Amino acid sequence: MNQILKIPNGTEAQAAVYTEQVVSHYKNNPLIEALPPIFSKEEVIQSLASYPFFDPEERYADSHYRFHMIQQLLSYFQPLPIHIDLEMRISRLIRQGYISRNPMTPQYAASFVQGYEDIRKKQITSFPQGSSSGLTIIGVSGMGKSSAINRILSMMPQVICHSDYRGTQLSMYQVVYLKLDCPPDGSIRGLINNFFVEIDKLLGTDYLKRFGKNGKLSAASLIPIVSQIARNCNLGLLVVDEIQNLSLAKSGGAEQMLSFFVTLSNSIGLPTVLIGTPKAMSLFSEFRIARRGSGQGDMVWEPMRKDGQSWKLFLEGMWDYQWLRKPTPLTEELNDAIYEASCGITDIVVKVFIMSQIKAITSGIEELTPQLIRNVAKENLKLVQPMLKALRSGNPVQIAKYSDIQPVQIDGFLATEQSKLELGSMLKTFQKAHQDQKNGIERLKKDAIVRLMLLGVPEKEARFLIQKVVDQNPKIQKVNEMIQEAYKQYLGITADEKIAEKVEDEFDLRLIVNKGREVGKSAYQSLKEAGIIVSDFLNAGDAI
Repeated sequence: MNQILKIPNGTEAQAAVYTEQVVSHYKNNPLIEALPPIFSKEEVIQSLASYPFFDPEERYADSHYRFHMIQQLLSYFQPLPIHIDLEMRISRLIRQGYISRNPMTPQYAASFVQGYEDIRKKQITSFPQGSSSGLTIIGVSGMGKSSAINRILSMMPQVICHSDYRGTQLSMYQVVYLKLDCPPDGSIRGLINNFFVEIDKLLGTDYLKRFGKNGKLSAASLIPIVSQIARNCNLGLLVVDEIQNLSLAKSGGAEQMLSFFVTLSNSIGLPTVLIGTPKAMSLFSEFRIARRGSGQGDMVWEPMRKDGQSWKLFLEGMWDYQWLRKPTPLTEELNDAIYEASCGITDIVVKVFIMSQIKAITSGIEELTPQLIRNVAKENLKLVQPMLKALRSGNPVQIAKYSDIQPVQIDGFLATEQSKLELGSMLKTFQKAHQDQKNGIERLKKDAIVRLMLLGVPEKEARFLIQKVVDQNPKIQKVNEMIQEAYKQYLGITADEKIAEKVEDEFDLRLIVNKGREVGKSAYQSLKEAGIIVSDFLNAGDAI
C-alpha cells in the first residue's frame, strides 16, 4: 500500500512509488513513473461502475423505507463506451504533457529561470509543444460530463510527494490534476483566483493572499504567475468546467480567456480539458484556439440514442432496481415511454425512474406502466419541456437556446407524494402491526409457560414468572430467553451460564429422541411429550 503523507495546512499526498514503463518515451521520467499504471478497459469499467445495494426482499418493506431505498439510484453509474474513451484520452493527455517536463533534464531547471523572467516582464514566453495538449467536451447538461470526469480523475492520486528518485534527491510535489469551474461572469481574474484557492487547499500555500488579493496586480500580470505556479507544482492536467459562462464575459473576454489556456499550453506544455454546453460552440470559431482545444480530438457528448448500445446498456442495468411489490420486465412499451420522457439524457432517465416508482407506491398500483411514466414526466418535468422539445426536433439552433437543463428536483415530488398517503391507511397499518406484535408475545408466553412446567415449575408459578419477565423486558422476543430468566428467578440463581447450560441440556433434541427410543417411542412422540412440538396448545403454523 502506498504511503500517505499529510501536507502542513494542505491535503494528503501519496508518497511517490516509481514503476518501470512499457512505453519507451515514458521511461526515466519520475513524473510519469509515479502515476498509476495505464489501465485496461476492464480495469476502467471496474473502477467507474457504481451499483447501489439491492435485495429483492426489500420490495416487501413498508413504503416509507422504500422511499429511501429508491433514492439509492442517484448513485447508479453505468460505465459506457464514451466513458472508457474519455479515460483513455485523459490518460494520454497527462503523460504526453509530462514528456517535455522531465525533472531529470536540464531543460526542466531552465524553464524556471524563464518563468521568473516572464513574471518580471509580465508576459509569457511561448515554446510550442510538439505533443497534443487539449481536449474539448461539449454536451447538454444532465449527460454526466462532470461526474464522469470526476470519477476518472479520482482513479489517480491528486497529489504525489517526491523525495528520492533512484538515489537522486528529488524534493517536490506533483499535482496530477486540478479541476476548476469557470466563474459565472467569465472573468480571467475570477478563474485565476479559483486557481489560487484550489492550489492553497492542496499544498497549504498562500497564493490567494499574496497575489489574488493584491489589487495592484492586473489579470494580465497574474498569468505569468499562474504559469510559474503550475510549473512549480508539476501540474499535470487543468480541467475547466462550465466554459459556456465565457459567453457572458465582457467584450473580448471569451477570446482572452481561451487565449490564456493556449498560452499555458504553449509556455509549459500544460494539457487542458474544457467542458461546456452547446452554448460554448461559438467560442471555438478561431482556428488557433479550436486546434489547441482538439489536441486529443473534441468530444461531442450527445444524448443516448434509443437504438444505440449505450441506451440499452444503461436502461437494462438500471431496470433491475425496482422496489415495487410487482416488479415489471422491461417491455418495448416501457422503453418507449421512458425514452420519450427523457430524450436519452441520463440525469432525467434516472430521476423519472425514481419518481415513477414513488408514484407507483403512493398510488397503490405497485408496478410500472407506460401511462404512469408518461404522467409523471408530464406533471414533473414542465421546466425542461422546452429543452426536450428542442432535442426531439434535432434543430441545432433550437438546442443551443436551451442547452442548460434546469436540474430535475425530486425532493419536492417525494414530499408531495408522501403527503398523499391517507392517514387512515397509516393508522390501520400501525394498528395491525401492534396487534401482530401483541399476538406474537402471547404465543411466546404460552410456549414458555409449558416449557417451564416441563422443568418442574408449578403452572401457577410459571405463569406468574413469565409475566414478570415480560413486564421487566417488554422487548423480549425469544422463548429461550424468557425460560432462562424465569427459571433463574424460580431457583434464585444468578449464574446465567449455569442456567443456560441446564436449559440447553433439557432441550437437547438428540438426548430427548434417544431417551424415547429406549422405551419404544417415536421421535415425534418424544419431542411432543417434551414440549418441543407444541401443536397441542398452539394453532397450526403458530409455533415459534
